[in-house]
Amino acid sequence: MLMSEGFIKARPLANKFVQLYALCKELLSKQMHYDWGLRAVKSLLRQAGALKRKEPESDENPVLC
Repeated sequence: MLMSEGFIKARPLANKFVQLYALCKELLSKQMHYDWGLRAVKSLLRQAGALKRKEPESDENPVLC
C-alpha cells in the first residue's frame, strides 16, 4: 500500500509503521473507540500518501513516524 501511495522506501517504513501500531495497540487503553482494524490502517496510510503527494520531494520518514 505504501508503494501505491508513492513511497520509495516502503519496506523500512512499513516495518516502522507495524511496530508503532503494535505498540499503540498494546500500550493504549482497551477502550472501544480505538480502532485497530484494517480500515483504520488503510485510512492512515492514505492520509500519509496524501501528504507525500503534496510534497513529493520531502523526506519520507517524518510522514509516517
